Amino acid sequence: MRIVAISDLHGTFPVIPECDLLLIGGDICIDGYKGRWARHFPEVQHDWMVDTFFPWLDKQPAKQVYMTWGNHDYVGQLNWDHDPRVVVDRLVEYEGLKIWMTPWSPTFMNWAWMQTETELTETYSKIPEGIDILVSHCPPYGLGDSYLDLSNGSEMHVGSGALRVALMRIKPQIVFCGHIHGGYGRYALPLLADMIC
Repeated sequence: MRIVAISDLHGTFPVIPECDLLLIGGDICIDGYKGRWARHFPEVQHDWMVDTFFPWLDKQPAKQVYMTWGNHDYVGQLNWDHDPRVVVDRLVEYEGLKIWMTPWSPTFMNWAWMQTETELTETYSKIPEGIDILVSHCPPYGLGDSYLDLSNGSEMHVGSGALRVALMRIKPQIVFCGHIHGGYGRYALPLLADMIC
């Protein structure tokens, strides 16, 4: 089985190779559309998705697509539940693979899909053990989450500690995450098979 996983499109359209399963880990949308800022008018992202994104997605050479939201995807907070490809904190299965997708990130500034670490602990407690793939918009603390603070040049870890603890319980075969653009790569966590950011 060929799986392609992408994240943080921010309105761009990458070339997708032929695959059985396409997983999209959030930050799908553009921040503004038709002169309006999505933070204040999330319905403009809805229009963009209907007019632009879904027509592109329907042409991709993937047998099945699942996607979750990210902190730039305000449209997802408009109770977008009419498309079965959109997965928020629930289990989906494809060809025997158990996949859980979650859009949350630790709270910072005023973005979409934010929770405190206490709230994230509760959210991640619902992820069942024995899943094959976890798609999380944010990375766990310390893995793929390095952020350079340009104001003072220091490096910070901005991933979720609650997610890192949850991974030790869940033990998925693969974790795929996005969110921190500079944190891309492949990481290993003891007792965890593989993590790709």
